[in-house]
Amino acid sequence: MTVTFLCLPGFPMAPLSLAIDALRVAEASAPDVSYGWQIVSEDGAPVVSSSGIGVTPTAALSALPPTEVLLTFAAADTPLAQPNASGAVLRRLLRQGHRVGAVNGSIFALGQIGLFDHTRASVHYRYADAARERFTRMEVSPALFCEDRGRISISGAAAVFEFILALIAKRSGQEVAVEVACRFQHATQRGEGTLQLLPAHSRDQTRDMLPRVLREAVQFFADHLEDRVLIQDAADLAGLSLRQFERIFKQEMGTTPGAYYRQLRLDAARQKVLHTEAPLSEIAFSVGYETASAFNAVYRRTYGRSPSMDRADPARRRPNAALRDHAVIPLALAAE
Repeated sequence: MTVTFLCLPGFPMAPLSLAIDALRVAEASAPDVSYGWQIVSEDGAPVVSSSGIGVTPTAALSALPPTEVLLTFAAADTPLAQPNASGAVLRRLLRQGHRVGAVNGSIFALGQIGLFDHTRASVHYRYADAARERFTRMEVSPALFCEDRGRISISGAAAVFEFILALIAKRSGQEVAVEVACRFQHATQRGEGTLQLLPAHSRDQTRDMLPRVLREAVQFFADHLEDRVLIQDAADLAGLSLRQFERIFKQEMGTTPGAYYRQLRLDAARQKVLHTEAPLSEIAFSVGYETASAFNAVYRRTYGRSPSMDRADPARRRPNAALRDHAVIPLALAAE
């Protein structure tokens, strides 16, 4: 079995390394099955990762050696340099019965050429709203990874490792996959369809660890980014008085329900600012702001610059810019 990794400039090194090392250990653990890998770039030239580490490809994509699976690694804002030629190669692979995939941010590069039209695709939660905005013919899935009509989509770095473990289990059996997982001290194997872990933005919990009433409230807020709801509505859903709900929410989350809800809407807006070309007025409306001026004011207060400045600054379009900047902004500061 050979897996090919197509690397575009600025690709993330961590998922590539995890995928290669998992295959390397599988090759040593299953002598009856051969596991191979190769790296290609669009033109065959060396490619530099987001961490500044370069890789030297085996070949250009147009001269691709035989492969069963091809996974693409790229930053969210790195398109294919040769969309027509590269897209033709990828579509030919699919017609021949091979599998083609996008890892994390590369869903934008492959989505841009229509490769995921009319398919279900796993998209990292930090890019999901932007992907829905840009690719209306693609169904965005919250799963860790999934496959639809030969198109593989993998949401993040750890998810790549899970996908490779699933490949190994299918080819060599679950025992070998467990052996590989244990070699990396990877505690649990999560299969296709497993939902991504989401931050609760609380002190130390992921969203799935929250008490049931808060999980439901958080999901309720996430489902109503455009058509704004009242905090009282969430309290009613939880079967609590408004005062009880606000007290429990702040105790668990370290912030008020109102501040949390505003930050969810701003997170979705910032994805669209950084990763789509949608008009800023439309983005404001899509997250529940009736006027662009109100949206601009809270955006500037939260991120230190207006949406137009954010979009225009090339440094802000680096991979994971939204994630990096949100990490240092307390939810309590996202006040209107």
